[in-house]
Amino acid sequence: MSDQSETEARPPKSYAYYAFLILVYQALYGAFVVAYRRKGDSLERLSALDMTMLGLATLRIAKTISEDEITTVLRRPLIEVGPNGKRPRGHGLRWALGKLVLCPTCTGTWVAAFLTYALHLFPRTTRPLLAIMSASGAEQLSDAMLSLIYTDRDLLRKQEERHP
Repeated sequence: MSDQSETEARPPKSYAYYAFLILVYQALYGAFVVAYRRKGDSLERLSALDMTMLGLATLRIAKTISEDEITTVLRRPLIEVGPNGKRPRGHGLRWALGKLVLCPTCTGTWVAAFLTYALHLFPRTTRPLLAIMSASGAEQLSDAMLSLIYTDRDLLRKQEERHP
C-alpha cells in the first residue's frame, strides 16, 4: 500500500514536456549550425586537446549545476529536498526541468553542447573558461579515483586485521 501512495504523491511523467526539451535542444543545435556556417570555419577543427578540455569541463560544470552546494540557490525553484532525498518540484515543464537538473549526465549533455557551440563561435573567450573548468574537472576526477583507492586500501587493512 505504501507503494501506491508513493506513486500517487509523485506527479505524472509528462512526455510532452520531455519532447519539448528535446525540440529546444535540437533547435539550439540548428541555430548553432546556421551561425557557424555564416562564420565560414570548418566544423572539423576539434583537436584532441579540445575534446579533452570539453570532456573535463563538462564533467565539472554538470556536477556544479546538479550537485554542488553553491548552486543550491539555482536548483531551489526546480528541486525539493525531502526525507526521501531530492525530487523535482511542481508539474509540467518545471517538473521536467527538475528531472533534467537532478541528473548530472543529462545536464552534462546540455553543458557539452553549449561549451562546444561556444568553442566554435567564440574560441578566444571560451578557451580560458575551458582551461579553468578542465583543471577543476581533472581535480574532481583525481579526487574520486584517490577516494576509491583509499577506500579499497582501508577495507583491505581491516580484513587483514580481522584475519591475520
